[in-house]
Amino acid sequence: MHMRTHALLSISVALLSALAAAGCGLGVEADVPDVQVTQRGVVFPGVAGPTATGDLSMAKSFSQEHKKIDFPDGLDSDVRTLSVSLRATAGVADLSFIHYLRVTMAADDGSEAIELGVYEPAPGAIVGDEIKLTTLNPINVFAAWNTDRAKFTLEVVGMLPKGDWTGDVTAHFSGKLKYSY
Repeated sequence: MHMRTHALLSISVALLSALAAAGCGLGVEADVPDVQVTQRGVVFPGVAGPTATGDLSMAKSFSQEHKKIDFPDGLDSDVRTLSVSLRATAGVADLSFIHYLRVTMAADDGSEAIELGVYEPAPGAIVGDEIKLTTLNPINVFAAWNTDRAKFTLEVVGMLPKGDWTGDVTAHFSGKLKYSY
């Protein structure tokens, strides 16, 4: 070890010890890179009967299974949804029949759902095979995510097709971890 490195290390340890002895709390904060979670092949059942009477609605839920994270005391986390997208993969050419889409997330234990985003196309908007909801004011969804299973629900309103169709649902999350000691 170089003398300069040893001196810097000694000063750092002494400073940290003095701050701790004085009752000053120390903390470390880190950004978690964007994480993408995709549920592929979500099947939306067709709606029987004529749709000339107006928009119909349906809800489709699915669960993402993962292990609950056991954090040590003093660790605080914040997970926020950046965007959610629905991409048609079979059964329909595009998603122009959707006039309203709401996506929610909840812990799969009956907890209250957290709204991740809402889509309502502008009149005359051209819609392709993908709808992307950007969260303008993301809220912390860590409580819903830090379970063994998270439940996502898509509420779809529009001139729903008579036949089944399939889509991929992708959510983008980012977060921060903060540890105080």
